[in-house]
Order: sequence, then structure tokens, then C-alpha cells
Amino acid sequence: MGNAKGYLVFDIESVSDIDLIARVRHPGGDTSPEEALRIFREEQMEKKGSDFIPYTYQVPISLVIAVVNGDLAITKVECLKWEDGGPKKIAEDFWNLWRERGKPTFVTFNGRGFDIPMMEMMAFRYGIPVPEWFEANGSYSPRNRYNTSAHFDLYEFMSNFGSSPINGGLDLSAKVLQKPGKIDTHGDMVQDMFMRGEYADIHGYCFCDVIDTYFVFLRCKLLTGEITPEREAELIRNTRQMLTASSGTRPPIKKYLEAWAAAESAETVEHRMEQKAAQAEQPVSP
Repeated sequence: MGNAKGYLVFDIESVSDIDLIARVRHPGGDTSPEEALRIFREEQMEKKGSDFIPYTYQVPISLVIAVVNGDLAITKVECLKWEDGGPKKIAEDFWNLWRERGKPTFVTFNGRGFDIPMMEMMAFRYGIPVPEWFEANGSYSPRNRYNTSAHFDLYEFMSNFGSSPINGGLDLSAKVLQKPGKIDTHGDMVQDMFMRGEYADIHGYCFCDVIDTYFVFLRCKLLTGEITPEREAELIRNTRQMLTASSGTRPPIKKYLEAWAAAESAETVEHRMEQKAAQAEQPVSP
């Protein structure tokens, strides 16, 4: 079914290092970090239609990890928070957790393009040795694009390694499965939320993305025949029960469960087709 080492399903929320942006892009020192960020965001918007700053200028502020065992069940969810020690502590705890758990498979959605490179950059930035990850061993290197035993990127799996891009990303993939997807927060809002001090909301948003990623992961495992539809349904029920048990003290989880219930009751194309078929079968009155 799964693998003996298990999996770490994770997602990152990050913000721009405005001091680094000012030093690199305005070396004269006559531009404030806040102004440097504003200029960079405007330039990104003009060039790409999005003000998202490249990960090389960012640091993690929230990293949520669902620890999944070899039977594909969530056993624990951890949140590494900016306020508990800053980006360096997040990076150290992330790589230590991976090592201490026996180097389980990372599971991400588009993590090869963002999440993993960011954590590699943090290891570089803070001088964190991770020889087990950076070892060069041909096709068996953990960093090899096609080594899915080290890192299973759901986006690459679903898009045939980028040959057929998924327009809609994780949000679309989750909603296809009648899961919440994005509720009222999107990634491009995190920078401003952070600057307003809305840390709990950022962690809650990251948590919900990880749960959606987990459900997409289960469906991919069903596609490859590693679990049956019955096992997938059982794992989903168990996860719902786990979330429900903790929703009383965690508003983001309660909101996620409410959005999940709404997604399940929403109109679907299958339902519409069934209605049309039923109408077509009605006898015509003389």
C-alpha cells in the first residue's frame, strides 16, 4: 500500500525578506525596505500579472506537516511557526523532523517548484547540513526529479511532469474531489496578513492547504492501485473524525469542515446529467 518510512505531507506560507530585497535591488541604501518591497511587487505585477515575489527573496513563516504512516493514515499534524523562533528555527525543525523519522517521502503540490527549493535555500542560508538530502547518487539522488520515493510532487504526477499544466492548481484539484480548496484566503494575501500580524489566520490557511493536499494524495494513490476506493473512503472518514474532534478549539478547522459540507452538497455536472436523464425517461403525456 504505502511505504515503511511513511510520508510528510507539507505546505509552506512565506513572506518577502524586505531587507534582502533592499540590499540586492537598491544597493545605494537610499530606499527603505518597505519601499523596496512595494516597487518589486509593482514590477512583478506589471511583468507577470501577479505581485508574487520569487522564493529566493522569501523566508518561511508557517510550515504545516501532516505525518502519514505507511498505511496512508494521518498520525499527527505539526505546525512550525515563525513566532516560535523565526525562519531559521522552522528550517532546522523541518530537516530534523525528516531525518528523525527515517527520511520519509515528502508529499507536496508543486513543491518541486517552490516548497522544496525554499527549504533547500533555507539550509543554504542558515548553514544547516543535510547531507542525506544533497547526496549525489545518480538517478537515486533524493533531488532527482523522477525519484518519487524521496519526493512525490502531486502536481508533477497529475500534469505528466509539467507537459499538461493544471490550470487551477491545488484549489481546482481539491474542489474536483468535493473538498473545500481555497476558502477565504489565497497565497497572494499572506504578505499583507503577516504585516498586519494575523499569524493565526496564516497558520490556519496553511493547515487547510495541507489537508487538501492529503486528499489529493489519496486519490493519486488510488489511481496507481495502491489503495482501493473503499480504503480511500475509510481514510477520508477517519480524517474527518480527527478534524471534528479538534474543531471546537480551532476555528480554522471548523471553517474547513463547514466548507467541506458545503462542497459535498453543491451541484455537480454528474447530478445535472442524472436529472436530465431522468427527465428524458419520463413518459410523454398524450
